[in-house]
Amino acid sequence: MRGVIRLRPARCWAPSLLLLLLCSRLALAAEADSTRADSLSTPRAALLRSAVLPGWGQHYNGRPLKALFFAGASATALSAVIAAHRTIDAAPTPETHANRAARRNTRLLYFALSVALSAIDAYVDAQLADFEADIGMAMRRDGASLTLKMTLPTGD
Repeated sequence: MRGVIRLRPARCWAPSLLLLLLCSRLALAAEADSTRADSLSTPRAALLRSAVLPGWGQHYNGRPLKALFFAGASATALSAVIAAHRTIDAAPTPETHANRAARRNTRLLYFALSVALSAIDAYVDAQLADFEADIGMAMRRDGASLTLKMTLPTGD
């Protein structure tokens, strides 16, 4: 059939869309101020939250856009794993079956990497929550200078 556009079944992209909508709802409900002066988040709690549900640790740290990004990336990767897994049994030849299984495994690796990166990012964000740095740059005729001013936490 020429001129007909075929759409993918909703089961492939529906989980990504639902998780994206949930995270955008959480992002809208988040406070406008992303820093928490009264209670800083703990790095371990942020890491565990993001390992359980990618984006949850970023939301816990007060970073709604990062939460939306990591949740969307992980949901997309997971839906790609599910879609690739469903095509394996319908393979006409053993070679096609092996290729489809390899494709599914690669997409599973992408999902695992997105979860790991989400957890690491949440941990680092929470660890550096009280880190303050000021970067300045000045241009002169004889050259340029770059200054970095930061307050290091004391080891009490």
